[in-house]
Amino acid sequence: MQIVTGKPIMEQIVAGRLCFYRRPAPSPQMYAQGSWRQELGRFHQARQAAIAQLRGLYARALEQVGEEVASIFSTHCLLLEDRDYIEAVRALLEGRSITAEYAVQMAEVSFSAAFAAMESPYMRARAADIRDISQRVLRTLMGGRQELPMTQPAILVADEYLPSEVMDFDRRRLLGLITRRGSLDSHTAMLVRAYRIPAMVEVSLAARWEGHLALMDGYTGKIYLDPEQRQQDILRELYQANGRPRELAAL
Repeated sequence: MQIVTGKPIMEQIVAGRLCFYRRPAPSPQMYAQGSWRQELGRFHQARQAAIAQLRGLYARALEQVGEEVASIFSTHCLLLEDRDYIEAVRALLEGRSITAEYAVQMAEVSFSAAFAAMESPYMRARAADIRDISQRVLRTLMGGRQELPMTQPAILVADEYLPSEVMDFDRRRLLGLITRRGSLDSHTAMLVRAYRIPAMVEVSLAARWEGHLALMDGYTGKIYLDPEQRQQDILRELYQANGRPRELAAL
């Protein structure tokens, strides 16, 4: 058994096999065949399509968890309508022979880096929102779909999760979330709390643990890898004795 630590988002206990999510990195073509105005038009079409998708997520979240959490996707719509963001993409395209995809990717890097460098933890967490909206526009431009590897119940592990990804998880199979980075101030964390998904951030977890059993203790911030039966029994007895809520799947 090995123990690693992190910062819990939810005070819950859950156990399951670890599944590592490796988000596909888009590789947009750099040079365009048409004019920069045509590429700008493609960007605006993709942006409007992304806004329509986000409005759908807003409606779903509004029904499931209420206005406060659903407003995350209203904020994402506003980011896609932000003049600075639109002008940054236009400036990259104007007079050049690059694709809308490449310009969006460059704008994402620039804007997310600017947010990540801010002093406020809250503002730093907004970098993930920029990545989220930009990835949505890129998928629309490139005709791709977001695929999440949930073929069986598992605890999903990644560097970070973007807010809209939380809405796409199959929560019948999702036992918990672990991130190597992430933030307690992020919109992703807000969604995780609303949907009561056991989760921890800032966990140093190597890919060699793929498929291993993990026991997440959201009260202490500890994750037990290949937990011994004794450890499982101790946690059961401890939280039963204290009358605390517990969610022990796969134990």
